[in-house]
Amino acid sequence: MKNIIETQNDSPVHIYLVDNASKAAMPKEVSEYLAAYKEKITFLQADENRGYAAGNNLGILRALADGCENLIIANNDITFQKHAVKELVRSLDVEKRIGIAGPKVVNEKKETQASRCSMKTGIVEVFQLFTAAKLLFRRKWRRYYCLNQDPDQAAFVYYVSGCCFAMSKECALSVTPLDEGTVLYNEEMILGIWMERKNYRTYYNPKSVVVHQHGSTTGKGRPFMHQCICQSELYYCRKYLHAKQWQLFLLYQYRRGLYRLRCIKDPVLRKYKDVFLRETKAKYREGKALK
Repeated sequence: MKNIIETQNDSPVHIYLVDNASKAAMPKEVSEYLAAYKEKITFLQADENRGYAAGNNLGILRALADGCENLIIANNDITFQKHAVKELVRSLDVEKRIGIAGPKVVNEKKETQASRCSMKTGIVEVFQLFTAAKLLFRRKWRRYYCLNQDPDQAAFVYYVSGCCFAMSKECALSVTPLDEGTVLYNEEMILGIWMERKNYRTYYNPKSVVVHQHGSTTGKGRPFMHQCICQSELYYCRKYLHAKQWQLFLLYQYRRGLYRLRCIKDPVLRKYKDVFLRETKAKYREGKALK
C-alpha cells in the first residue's frame, strides 16, 4: 500500500486491500496506515479463504461497484517501480481490443522473471511442459514462456502472470468474476481462455516494472503449494480442456509420485504426505464422479 501511494502520486489510484481470511492479527502498523489513508484505501475482509480467485473477486466486484474505470490486481509481495501503474493503465489504450496488460516482472536482484505466455495451455502442453517431459521440449518451453523474445519489447501474449496485471472495466465486466474452482495456480490459464472467448487481447508492457518477491508467501507452505498444483491442474484439465479420464489419471499419479520422491529428501513434505495424498485423492474422485 505504502509503495503504491508513494511511487504513483502522479496517477489517481484507490487501493482495495483484501484480507483473505488470514488467521494472523492485523499488525498495528497496518491498522494505523489504513486509518491515516482511509480516503485512499478500502479494507475488505473475506469470511473464509477460498483461494486466489475468490479473494480477488471481492476486490474486483467492489471496485466495479465504485465505478473504477481500470483495475490492477496485485499480490501482496509486489513492489511497484515509479510510473508502473500509469504505464499499465496506458497499455489498455494501445488498441481497443486490449483488455488486460501485464508489466515486466523482476526479482529483488532486478533479474527478469518469466511472467507471460505465448499460447493456450492445451492438454498436450500440460504433458510436454509441466512434467519431466519438458526436458525433451526445451525449445517449446522457451517459446511458451516467451524466453525467445526480447523482455524489453512490448508484445501481445496469450496471458500474463497473475501476480500483477491491469484490466479495463469493460473487460472485467466480461471475464469476471474469476473462476473460483481453483485455490491456487492455473488461474492465468483460465483467464486466458476467457479472454479468447470474449475476443479480448492481452498486452505485455516492459515500461511498467514491478518487483516480485516470488515465493515469500507460497514458499512458506510448500506442502500446500504442491497440493494446490495437483488439485488445480485436475480442475483445469477437466473443465477447460475436457481431458479424457486416462489423461487425468496419469497426471494425478504423476503428481503423487513426484511428491513421494521429494519426500525422501524433504522432511517438511514428508510430514504432510498423508494430507497431500488424502486431499488430492478427494479432488480426483470428485471430478471422476462428475464424469
